[in-house]
Amino acid sequence: MDEVFTPSTLNYPEKLPGAIIAYSENLLNVSEKDDRLARAMNMRLHQSAKRFCELIVLSALVLTGVVSAAEVDLHNIPTTALMIKQLSPAYFIDGDDGNRHIEYDLLVTSVFSAAVTLRFVDVTDENGKTMMRLEGDQLVQATQTLQDQKPVKSIPASSAVAVEVDLILPGKAAVPARLSHRIAYDFSMSDTFATGIGKKQIEGPVVTVNQTQPIVIASPLAGTGWVAFNGCCSPNGHRNARTAATDRIATPETFAIDWLRVDEGKLCKNDGTRNEDYSCFGVAIRSVSDGEVIGVRNDMPDGTPSSKQSPYIKTPFDYAGNFVYVRIRPDVYALYAHFQPGTVTVKPGDKVKPGTVLGKLGNSGNSTAPHLHFGLLDRPDGLAGDSLPFVIDQFTVTGTLKAGNSLDSVSVEPKTLAVKESYPLVREIVTYH
Repeated sequence: MDEVFTPSTLNYPEKLPGAIIAYSENLLNVSEKDDRLARAMNMRLHQSAKRFCELIVLSALVLTGVVSAAEVDLHNIPTTALMIKQLSPAYFIDGDDGNRHIEYDLLVTSVFSAAVTLRFVDVTDENGKTMMRLEGDQLVQATQTLQDQKPVKSIPASSAVAVEVDLILPGKAAVPARLSHRIAYDFSMSDTFATGIGKKQIEGPVVTVNQTQPIVIASPLAGTGWVAFNGCCSPNGHRNARTAATDRIATPETFAIDWLRVDEGKLCKNDGTRNEDYSCFGVAIRSVSDGEVIGVRNDMPDGTPSSKQSPYIKTPFDYAGNFVYVRIRPDVYALYAHFQPGTVTVKPGDKVKPGTVLGKLGNSGNSTAPHLHFGLLDRPDGLAGDSLPFVIDQFTVTGTLKAGNSLDSVSVEPKTLAVKESYPLVREIVTYH
């Protein structure tokens, strides 16, 4: 038997005009002798209702411009030579310079057959207002090869670089929830594919800034002359560090600090070829917070001070040398690295407090001279974790180490500044209490 269409089986919208629906219902009440005629008319009604709905939808699309050919600009082709996205999480710290620093990297990938040169990188607020501009030599220094950290003037064909952003906000200015960018670039128009690029300026990407306050910790060291040899926020070995980890690029050292000691205007005595030539060698390393020890290593020999990598490094596990990991809160791990062998005083499961002695400063692992590597991470992995921001409860800045110094003779710009809950910026010399 042919299917009889009733109001419950028809596929027209619920808001179809009431008169049409009433007409359909009346058709179902005709006598048996007119049953065939009712079915035929009901089928015709269904087809008409369906066509009626299609016309309504088409009219709406035309009115809203979705299918309006007059509004389609076939000349505006948005092809670009670069693909740009956020590479690392965006965090902020309060620096000992009295300013807030927002830190993150952009990943810039060339999808072009020749070199591409960045002209400028603007960081903007959500309304497009420029908050800072990177250009000239500052942009060159911030544009780096991903792993070996070399500044580049032009991005080679079909390759990728990172652009470091250090957005400085005065004082305790409010941290924006989101930032965007305006990025201009250029290339030679003589290249075969040059005419295929529709835009030489990119709006974006949008970056979300983590609003969490930096974690306040105690200092892992005590005494005078401690210099943040690597750290945040200008380009240096830590701020530039990136490691591939399957589906992401980790930034494990953005806020991590390498501490050495300046003693009588020198980082070392004699020729600096023995660990004992460094006054920091053997100094006690202290816990910065309450927490639970989750991992230690205590058996790797110290290396000899040298610009070459230690011969004891055989696997990724060896890079931290002798280490201590402490979980100080959920998903936050403190890493202390490069202890002297045999001096680690804690074991997994131990509870520690601020000031608990963990061991002695050494030169084990990926270390060219005795120092303490310290940082907070989102996982217990010094290579594949992401660095987390922190500030130290109190310290006194006594000077700034000038660039271009040798180990046996350094130039210090003296100053005296007592600060609280701040981050010791790279090359600052401080006294910890």
